[in-house]
Amino acid sequence: MQDIQVNEITKLTPTKTNVLVVANEMTEPILNGEVDAIEFIVRCQFGINVLTESMKIAKQNALKSFTGNLTVLGAKVEVTETGIDYNYSANYEWKKLDDKIKELIEKRKVIEEQIKTATKSNYMILNGDEIIASPVTKKSTTSIKITLGK
Repeated sequence: MQDIQVNEITKLTPTKTNVLVVANEMTEPILNGEVDAIEFIVRCQFGINVLTESMKIAKQNALKSFTGNLTVLGAKVEVTETGIDYNYSANYEWKKLDDKIKELIEKRKVIEEQIKTATKSNYMILNGDEIIASPVTKKSTTSIKITLGK
């Protein structure tokens, strides 16, 4: 199998369009049967994890001195609030509604479990003459899960 080389990645302007250009360049050897797809996705997952951790460190470091807006390599860079969290529980009306919602969610979970059981067994679940749960259509998506070794 051949190594995948991306020669232009440091020369290209980081744009959404160029993401597709590089992605197509990187995956072409897979499509040509020159690179194993499974090995490629494992290496990609490793790269994604490395880049994610690197971004956390770089962003923390950049936030120490950067406060404004800037354009770098054609990309807009700005400081913004993320993960804003409000504590609504101090509001009495909100708390009453939240308690009702929690109760309804618990009831829904019980019904969902009954429906799952009915679907797996392909039989209706009855309580006397009352149908509690009947099989439903199950839809799923197939993918590949990657768990990197320690």
